[in-house]
Amino acid sequence: MKIQCPAKVNLFLEVTGRRKNGYHTLSTLFAKINLYDVLDLEVVGGDRPSLEVIDELGGAALSAGPDNLVMRAAAAFYKAFRVGVGVRMVLTKRIPMGAGLGGGSSDAAGTLLGMAQLLDIPLNAARRAKLAEIGVKLGADVPFFLKDADFCLAGGIGERLRPVSFAKSLPYMVLAWPGVGSPTGPAYAALPARPRRDVLTRLSQLDRLLRSLERGRPVEEWGGLLFNRLEESRAPVMAEISRARRILEAAGVLGVRMSGSGSSVFGFVASHAEGERVVRRLQAYPWKVYLTSCHG
Repeated sequence: MKIQCPAKVNLFLEVTGRRKNGYHTLSTLFAKINLYDVLDLEVVGGDRPSLEVIDELGGAALSAGPDNLVMRAAAAFYKAFRVGVGVRMVLTKRIPMGAGLGGGSSDAAGTLLGMAQLLDIPLNAARRAKLAEIGVKLGADVPFFLKDADFCLAGGIGERLRPVSFAKSLPYMVLAWPGVGSPTGPAYAALPARPRRDVLTRLSQLDRLLRSLERGRPVEEWGGLLFNRLEESRAPVMAEISRARRILEAAGVLGVRMSGSGSSVFGFVASHAEGERVVRRLQAYPWKVYLTSCHG
């Protein structure tokens, strides 16, 4: 069984509050994009899962032990569905880590969905609810990747999801990862307080963005409505992220924003040829640069 685990970007992200347990509440618009980790699964002898990681990015070594999100997801699946066979998993990493692209969460969701397929466990409503319950304990983005939807509005900590659809496919996207990680906790911790009226203004901006996308309007009309509150974080890594945003904007990319808590930045281009021109220009920087697109 081969599972493609897509990355995501946040087309909009506002931080609406903070719970007593320390988690921040959000209003965000998730979009799956055509950049994937790949998870291969096969039934083998034994009664437990195993994991091998192939890192095509050549970055920091990713553990294949019980702390890996894939192994945590597998362990939770085994317990919930009383699995009694061995499953060998091979994870090929192509999504940068610490980039705000949800790679680890997508891998966890792919593990849960892949295990169900591999072991012929039909996913009725009750079992899907069980997977969602497992998913939110693994990470706030996991429920989105479990959802069979390309775009979702999310509230709560990201687990309250409403699929949305748009009249037209979104344009090609240039995605750049500056090569530095941006841990989620410090990014949120260094976010300055802001008045409630500012948050409400931004949420009305999200409504305008959705209306424009739902009507299939061109990026020139909605690119300026994309938003990410975490760009205001005072975490040290934000200086490098701001520089990357300025460079993409100077190259003619529209609606440039950071995804999630960073450190990747993305924006839209008018055509595939225009995207290739921008990618060639950005090869002057020691970054990972992708010409990709949203699902749908």
